[in-house]
Amino acid sequence: MPLNPHSLDDVQWMRVALYLVLGPILIGHVCTYLKGRYRWAGGYTRKLNHVGIMLVTAPLLAVLPDRQLLMSVLVATSLQVGLYWVAAYSRLPVIHALAAHSLRERDAPQSRFFFLMPMITTNVALVMAVLMFPMHLVKVAFFTVALGDGFAEPIGLWLGRSNTYQVRDFFWGERNTKSLAGSLTVFVFAGAVALTMLGTAHGGVDVPLAICVLVYAVAMTILEAMSPRGMDNMTIILLGPLLLMALLPTAVMAS
Repeated sequence: MPLNPHSLDDVQWMRVALYLVLGPILIGHVCTYLKGRYRWAGGYTRKLNHVGIMLVTAPLLAVLPDRQLLMSVLVATSLQVGLYWVAAYSRLPVIHALAAHSLRERDAPQSRFFFLMPMITTNVALVMAVLMFPMHLVKVAFFTVALGDGFAEPIGLWLGRSNTYQVRDFFWGERNTKSLAGSLTVFVFAGAVALTMLGTAHGGVDVPLAICVLVYAVAMTILEAMSPRGMDNMTIILLGPLLLMALLPTAVMAS
């Protein structure tokens, strides 16, 4: 989908404003309250914020026509990054609360970097994906990130203590700890999202499409586990649609 100087005319400003108020501002304060008042782990509050914002996105932005959706999401998430950037460095508690929920102790002393970097790279990846791939495939990858990655860390913290494994991170030169519970969560949500969205687009699910969805879910699970820390959203949004473009013609011909 091409972008041009008139693309800002497609932004739904009222929906963007409501998204920012209900999402990063309201949900952010709730998550920070839970972290401070009830000592919730940063992994829980970070992903609760992630999932909460995605749930706000669904009725406010995801229902828009493709052209309005793209520009509204790009503007909303860019403004969100700006809010988080200010909040992460602010000394005022009421402003810092917008970001405190996602500043994990295990990321110190680079907690701000590993909070802001994934959002910035995700935005860049989203723009690139929309320019290169069909919108309906980008949506599959986007909601795979929203739900699969969103639930993987809290479920991993909850159920994954006894089934952890480590993956070599060649980019940062360290080892990332994952869990089978978290990886299974990515697999389930990646498969459910792809099955629902692709099945709807194709008027139903047959065996070839189901196999395509299974391959996609397995690939996204591996990709999420193997991606450098903080870059899994970016890699899924860029490589997910590319994989589906390779798989779907074969599934359609076999139908």
